[in-house]
Amino acid sequence: MSTVPQRTQILVKNLPFQEKYHLSHIQTDLMAYLVNIISWAICVDGYYVITTSKIMSDLPKIGQKTIEASLKALKDLELIECKMVKVPQWQGNIKHRGVKLTSKGREYNGTLMLPTQDKKLRELEKKNKELEEEKKKLEKENRELKEIINNIDVSKSETSTPNNQEKPKPIVPTMPTKQAIEVFIDNVTKRFGRSSQPICNVVPKWDKKTTFYINSYNKLSIITPETDHKQLKDPMLIANFWQWLYANSSRIGDQIDFNKTPTIKELENRFLNQTITIGEKKNRVSGFVKVEGGVTIKLESLDGKVGSIIDSITRKEKVFGLRVCQEVLFDRLDT
Repeated sequence: MSTVPQRTQILVKNLPFQEKYHLSHIQTDLMAYLVNIISWAICVDGYYVITTSKIMSDLPKIGQKTIEASLKALKDLELIECKMVKVPQWQGNIKHRGVKLTSKGREYNGTLMLPTQDKKLRELEKKNKELEEEKKKLEKENRELKEIINNIDVSKSETSTPNNQEKPKPIVPTMPTKQAIEVFIDNVTKRFGRSSQPICNVVPKWDKKTTFYINSYNKLSIITPETDHKQLKDPMLIANFWQWLYANSSRIGDQIDFNKTPTIKELENRFLNQTITIGEKKNRVSGFVKVEGGVTIKLESLDGKVGSIIDSITRKEKVFGLRVCQEVLFDRLDT
């Protein structure tokens, strides 16, 4: 017969399991032993081969009759299944007992938990509970945010250009030259390649939590909301990003933490003169007015009329908390 690897002498007792199935101490020791044989015993048709002599060798304080009686008890409790199997590696046609844990038996946790690991596990469980609570809080905020977004509108013009004055001609943006873009890309790449800091997040047509950075190969890359790191390879996506960043250079180095309440100054840096869409109307964000409870948002339409975001139900200027204001504007940015 081939030799079988020696197993550890440590038996990990699962006391809740012992109490649940009313096991004796010896039956629990044997269960702890059987849970771990899958790491070294030969497997035939899903059954792990274990002889009585091997159990007696590893657990010398338990006699043969006690082993057989304990195995029968575990089988009667439907914690294990037993079957006689042939082991191809072993000489002769003798069949040997194979043991398999049932679904009940797999409830047994035979993992050794050291004090430091136990402490770490409790910390992780506490952190997981905090994350679940934060998730519920964010889901509630998202529901409230959707309700707010559904109830906003643009007020009628508060002031407009007098009829006797010529309306200002719309500004036609000057398209950057290819050389200007290349110099811009080179400067940003050098700066953020050396520092390894994120360039920005909240880029149009990307999930707002996607972060852009320069990797160790000096290539444009992203960190997804699931914290996966990916180098961008699609030339169109890369070109679109650099063109957007060139036109929104104030966003360079602006890594937005959505768990943090922005200041009015940060709102101004991120949204002043940006175009947002409400309904089918496009308006330029022209300012924020601090009021009790938050801010109101001032807008300028494409034909020069000035107004503000209002509540479509009350028809009054909508007061936004700073975090909600940021969310509303990001959801309405013209991409």
